[in-house]
Amino acid sequence: MSRLSQRPADPVVGESHAHESAAGHVTGTALYTDDLVNGHPGILHAYPVQSPHAHARILDLQVDAAYDIPGVVRVLTSADVPGVNDAGTKHDEPLFPDADGGEVMFVGHAVCWVLGETLEAARLGAAAVEVDYEELPAVLTLTDAILQESFHGAQPTMLRGDAASALATAATDPGQNTMSGTFEFSGQEHFYLETQASIAQIDEAGQVFIQCSTQHPSETQDIVS
Repeated sequence: MSRLSQRPADPVVGESHAHESAAGHVTGTALYTDDLVNGHPGILHAYPVQSPHAHARILDLQVDAAYDIPGVVRVLTSADVPGVNDAGTKHDEPLFPDADGGEVMFVGHAVCWVLGETLEAARLGAAAVEVDYEELPAVLTLTDAILQESFHGAQPTMLRGDAASALATAATDPGQNTMSGTFEFSGQEHFYLETQASIAQIDEAGQVFIQCSTQHPSETQDIVS
């Protein structure tokens, strides 16, 4: 029996099939996290106070003026974090840099978050917060980061066999060649359709229920817990 005769009557390999969410995305009927806000009466909106510096130390953080804005309910700072003050599960940048001497690590790093009854109130409250920075030297290129051993997170290494010995042998073998050098390429990140947003509420059992625009729900659970 030939291989062709073993194929199913209606093969799907090579056929074009629409993504299960494609119709909702292109027609605008798909609901994203940000679209669900109006279904939660009394919800508070959060707006960040962001650093204008790539690297700086916070000398002073004054949030009192934010409370003069109508609709501002609370300003969250590092003092409001009961657990680990971290933005991820792998010891990333702090969720809130310490208000007295903490460091911001990139342009846009949130120093604090203002909670308001409306998004506009939160935005205006964030604009009223005063932050005094001491600008610090910033590592802006990959080459500088390597030279200063400034690495983000873990440093995984892939090894197979005894590469050092093989290269040393190749260098003395007239039939083999070795090369050394570096190369750089532009890493690309795909564009997300959804705005980065989350809705948190306390459910009837007293648990925190979060609807989040994320591709890693288990990590979000870990961070929240």
